[in-house]
Amino acid sequence: MIHIIKTTRRIAVAAAIALTSATAFATPVNSIDNGTFGAKTYTAGSFAYLTGAVNSWTYAGSSGIATNGSGFNVIGGAGPVGLLQQAGSSISQVFNFTDNILSLTFSAEGRNGYGANSISVLIDGVALAFSGATSFLPASTTSFTTYTSAVIALTAGNHTLSFVGNGVNGTDVTTFIDNVTLTTAVPEPVTLGLFGLGLVALGAVRRKAKQA
Repeated sequence: MIHIIKTTRRIAVAAAIALTSATAFATPVNSIDNGTFGAKTYTAGSFAYLTGAVNSWTYAGSSGIATNGSGFNVIGGAGPVGLLQQAGSSISQVFNFTDNILSLTFSAEGRNGYGANSISVLIDGVALAFSGATSFLPASTTSFTTYTSAVIALTAGNHTLSFVGNGVNGTDVTTFIDNVTLTTAVPEPVTLGLFGLGLVALGAVRRKAKQA
């Protein structure tokens, strides 16, 4: 009897730890600054190639900002969006992360009339996977599609996020990016299962205690 109670208590403790972890993993985190590229006002119909550090992002190659109705034919933007044209273009930012499990979400649209630029998204030089792919073309050239990466583990501290244009399918191919956010990962089903097992164990402990 005593052995059974001790065992069920151990399961309950493990479940409590799992619940604490699950709560932490579900907490939204967004340490990306200016993820909507709207820190500076750009008039509708305009675009600008940018170089170096501008409003929290660092631009290199043929990259910059574009708006709806500009020569870049952005269609689905809610405001300024980042642009990656041809190979060698990049938009990057150093961010601080204090948790340990990360997932990245952003939206992207290809250039209407010219085609999308194949892009890769990297953290500290390591490509993130989106539905198993580490480089891809946006699904549409007339609207923005949301993409969420597979989860990765990161140590606390500063890390570099980079969007890179691969330029493998045409001269003026361009991809637009917007709404860049970070979140911690949702707990795995096994964690939630352990919590459910812990609730059962807690009930067993109470029943055994009453019987004793």
